[in-house]
Amino acid sequence: MKFLGKVFIFGLVIVGLMGIFNFVPQKVEADTANVTLSTSVLEYLSLSITSGSTISFGNLTPGTPICSNTATVVSVTTNAANGYTIGLSDGSDTNSAMHKNSVYIPDYAGTIATPTSWSGVGLGIGLWAADTNKETKYGTGTTVCDTNNKYAGIPSTVTAAHTVTGYRSGADTSSWSWKIDVPNTQETGTYSGTVTFTATAVLS
Repeated sequence: MKFLGKVFIFGLVIVGLMGIFNFVPQKVEADTANVTLSTSVLEYLSLSITSGSTISFGNLTPGTPICSNTATVVSVTTNAANGYTIGLSDGSDTNSAMHKNSVYIPDYAGTIATPTSWSGVGLGIGLWAADTNKETKYGTGTTVCDTNNKYAGIPSTVTAAHTVTGYRSGADTSSWSWKIDVPNTQETGTYSGTVTFTATAVLS
């Protein structure tokens, strides 16, 4: 009986080994599928005046031009792929930004299209510095009251005065100079007014 028991156990071992060597693993089935994603990022644009939101020329003697030592610094942040423009306007049909009731200080004769070195009277603005693309038409000045700055009168309707091309990843600034003079016939008194800066994204 002992012999038969050993034979039986040996047979089980042989059968077990045969099962191991003849084991065929099961095939695991797998498949894939893709998810297509899309979105359209919309335009973002913000404009702020970080310095020089109020310009005071003080007492003005006719024939003696005053350049404000305070520059107006405009900051624009946009995700527009093709950049942006800054437009200027005074909203006045009289083409003059500063007035005392119905009496106006004239706009400087230079235009946004063709700013000129200071000569004459009126209220003028010039671009003297920019993070990106200071247009050469505004002269070679590098400080707020540089004599090499060129000036333009303020248009009554929004007119692009500064253009930045291409995507900008952060805030982009431009610095503007103000200058004023009046003829000796200008009525005395306190004059005031506003100039509007308008940023417009370039989408195409």
